[in-house]
Amino acid sequence: MFRPLVRAAIILLLVAPTLAAQQAEEQTPTQVYLAYYKIGYGDLGEWINLYHEHSVPILAELRDEGVIQGWGAWQHSTGSEYNWRFAVRATEWAQFDEFWSEYLGRLNQRSPEATARSTAMIMAHYDEIWDITDMNVPDGLDVQYLYDSRFQIGFADLGEWNRLWSQVATPSMNQGMEDEHLGGWVEMGHNTGGRYNRKVLYLFEAWDDMDDFFEGFLAQLTANPDVWADMGRMIAAHDDVIWEAVPDPMDM
Repeated sequence: MFRPLVRAAIILLLVAPTLAAQQAEEQTPTQVYLAYYKIGYGDLGEWINLYHEHSVPILAELRDEGVIQGWGAWQHSTGSEYNWRFAVRATEWAQFDEFWSEYLGRLNQRSPEATARSTAMIMAHYDEIWDITDMNVPDGLDVQYLYDSRFQIGFADLGEWNRLWSQVATPSMNQGMEDEHLGGWVEMGHNTGGRYNRKVLYLFEAWDDMDDFFEGFLAQLTANPDVWADMGRMIAAHDDVIWEAVPDPMDM
């Protein structure tokens, strides 16, 4: 059921607003559908304008109707060959089917011309679905940078990895929030797509906060060499990508 919708999404998806701006109050999302796009850098300004004009009104309708709990979009800052990250948040898998059907239909009805133009700008694309396992995101957080850290952990080690992460890393992230270096964090587990099966999103309000946070965070992780060695042994692969908030065309 997903494959035709995903193919259509490659053709029709424009863009969407930032994480902090779009969140339904009724239910806390438990799953995230991530779509990554490679857009020609010369087209990004037009892509953003199309988003504000066509995607935002439709996405807001779908959030308000309860089809999704929220959405977010980020543009590339550092790392990865993809330069657009689109996320849809829901409480159950079935919502994604309904979302893509409604979103793509309304988008095409609203502007076939914008649909055709967006098609021409998409150079590459892939999708993932993640389960939200834990999070600490204060209300009203003004997120400017999203640090996306992904890990491939051996399946036999997942239970121990989760235990050690909760024991050592989660308290350190909360301490980073108390020190006002980290705005918030989200932990995710693999559901569908991709080689990575653990993801951590670090949310920052300013670029300089990243260095301050990770200096203290890594110091606490390495304070226990045995734990640090055990966690390092479990990592088969890892990468980091930094995303930044999508600008408003009025500010560009």
